[in-house]
Amino acid sequence: MSDVAHLLPKCPRCGYGLRMVRGYWWCDVCKASLAPQKPPSVREILKAAGDTLKRLFTPPPQRRPTFATSVPAVERGPTVARCPACGSLTPRDLPTCVHCGTRFRPPTEVTRPRAVPTIQPVRHDEMVYRYIVENGGEISLSRASVDLGIGLPELQASIRRLEDSGKIMRDSSRNAG
Repeated sequence: MSDVAHLLPKCPRCGYGLRMVRGYWWCDVCKASLAPQKPPSVREILKAAGDTLKRLFTPPPQRRPTFATSVPAVERGPTVARCPACGSLTPRDLPTCVHCGTRFRPPTEVTRPRAVPTIQPVRHDEMVYRYIVENGGEISLSRASVDLGIGLPELQASIRRLEDSGKIMRDSSRNAG
């Protein structure tokens, strides 16, 4: 209704919107009655509504891209950068700002700290082998995982590698009972 309210006539005395009552325009506020006027046609109302929709859904004009380097965002994560031209947040993997179209230059080389590799599988295998030997050839997976500080999947993988290499063998006498 607000799209067509501006098309309806206003009361000359108070400015309130008029309504049609029995062919006359009537003001509910000051009780003024005006002679019949030509109301807006359906075509005019639809044209005004269409113009409003076009204005709302038409994308803004493309700006001419300017070159700028991407500046890291306020540490929301490595995937977002703040545009130096408009200040909005943009995914870092896009070459242009999603809001203003500013083209980003590749960022300067930033050295990132490398993750310190965990203990290699070979060292795991050695630790697990020593643990089995020290415990007389028997091992409790949960206990060994805690004692060695190794996750259960890594411990099981290490035991499989030791079996495959022939350093240890499963006791088959337990399964034969």
